[in-house]
Amino acid sequence: MKQLYTKTLTRPHSKNSVSFLILFCLWVCLGTGCTSLRPNFETPSVGVTSFKPLTSQSLIPEFEIGMRVVNPNATKLSLRGMSYKVFLNDSEVVAGATNVLPEVPAYGEAEFKVIATIGLIEGIRFVGGLLQNIPGQVAYRIQTKLDIGAMDPAIRIDQTGSFSP
Repeated sequence: MKQLYTKTLTRPHSKNSVSFLILFCLWVCLGTGCTSLRPNFETPSVGVTSFKPLTSQSLIPEFEIGMRVVNPNATKLSLRGMSYKVFLNDSEVVAGATNVLPEVPAYGEAEFKVIATIGLIEGIRFVGGLLQNIPGQVAYRIQTKLDIGAMDPAIRIDQTGSFSP
């Protein structure tokens, strides 16, 4: 009886059973991976709702950038992060990133604001340009990238406008 038990434990597996096991594992992995691809996923829309200069106690100007994300999908959207660049009169003056973003409900929207501060050197260049040209309006351009997950492409927007200083 002892020999029979030893033979069944040490018996080599047939090629068919090993192949079946490998194929089954691949099928499970592919099935799990494909569910996260979301074939009916529609790209959310992102818009800049406001761009305002803030009053600052220091010499370095600050701006408040308001944004709204609209989710046209049946599942909630968890924003993982955002990077942005702000150009004033065609000069890049602010670059930043944040990971403090709201969750956008299914078939819903969410608004948030980001405070952007101009760096010292960029601020000096911007103020110098304003003093040379003295325009009535300041042109701005905002480039943003929203990260909505590893399996989904980033949402990129580029918006322009102007404001009076």
